Amino acid sequence: MNTASVIPSRYRLVEMVGKGGTGEVWLADDLMLDRRVALKFLTAGLDDGAAVEQLMSEARAAAALDHPFICKIYEVAELEGRPCIVMEYVAGETLERRLRRGPVPVAETLRFAEEVAEALEAAHKRRLVHRDLKPANVMLTDGDHVKVTDFGLATRLPLRLERQTGSEPGNTDGSTRMLEGTPAYMSPEQAAGQPVDRRSDIFSFG
Repeated sequence: MNTASVIPSRYRLVEMVGKGGTGEVWLADDLMLDRRVALKFLTAGLDDGAAVEQLMSEARAAAALDHPFICKIYEVAELEGRPCIVMEYVAGETLERRLRRGPVPVAETLRFAEEVAEALEAAHKRRLVHRDLKPANVMLTDGDHVKVTDFGLATRLPLRLERQTGSEPGNTDGSTRMLEGTPAYMSPEQAAGQPVDRRSDIFSFG
């Protein structure tokens, strides 16, 4: 795809802003609603129709999240024959980039941590597990608040798991679709390819 491409008369691509193991992220203009959006085109596992459908299904579940500290998912669609997640565009920088500039003052650190915790709590109440929480997936907005991103690839836990108590993470049957995440932030059960639950996010949160 090239910049200035118009996708089904709705989105105009501006520039690629990120590329990872699961896909490419493009800054785009929503020509219908006159707003900036981010388009995440999924590339991982596209030869597996069932895996793609599961990714899209989980992204639709994550689209129900509506929280000030979570990057909003607007739409899940197929654009130019590729699965795509249409997300809120967040202007600012990642927490990862901010940390590279030097230590963050204690007061800011505590506020950022509180906001990330609130975002996780909101997701967990809807049985969604992020699975890849890390500084690169936490945006700091121009207003100096956080937006947790990449919930589009979260796992939704079966309802019955929410009613279980005292079970070990490895004994649940949360998604084991593929080994995803970042090794430095993975919980032990996730690194071992075992099912995950909310405690895995808490481990990544630190």
